[in-house]
Amino acid sequence: MRQGTWLVILAGGYSRRMGPGIRKLLLPIGEEAMLRHVTSKALLTKASGVAVVVNAEFPELAECIGDLPVVILPNYNAALGMSSSLRIAIDYFVRIAAQGACVMLADQPGMEPAVIDEVMDRYEETEAKLVQAAYQGKPGHPVLFSPHLFEELRQIIGDKGAREIIRKYAEARELVHISGDEPQDIDIYEDYESWMAKGGCLN
Repeated sequence: MRQGTWLVILAGGYSRRMGPGIRKLLLPIGEEAMLRHVTSKALLTKASGVAVVVNAEFPELAECIGDLPVVILPNYNAALGMSSSLRIAIDYFVRIAAQGACVMLADQPGMEPAVIDEVMDRYEETEAKLVQAAYQGKPGHPVLFSPHLFEELRQIIGDKGAREIIRKYAEARELVHISGDEPQDIDIYEDYESWMAKGGCLN
């Protein structure tokens, strides 16, 4: 049986830029860990299902979302970069015959379900190979890939994710223009402090 469009949260990194001993995705957002906060938001979208790729070296990541209705995909080769996490997700989507893969980042806690749904709506309307949110004209996340690109996504390597494929199909891409700024990436601890100071725990 074919599935609809799935959402994947990429959470397989090492948080090296955060500083020694800091597990970024376990930092608190209100009363819950960042990863749980992001995953809970993902479950509010119109996606047929949510998959979360986690770094298998840190079982506490899977534990913090273990009671949520998501598919947890451990990445035992996280050291190979972001592409290894994306390949794991795409392999799973191929197996279940998903009709689309919408990719979001685990370290963008400000991403709103309505934005994800806008991207999915555009995909349903156009059936484009690639649909991407854009903020003030600049492409960002989430990015939605049709099954036509799954085989190419399974071939990517390194830590650039799907950038080359996005660039390759730029002319065929549907951009969904979102008002306001793109949700902030939490890359270093100062990003987290800044985001929380702006009221991030309320988002």
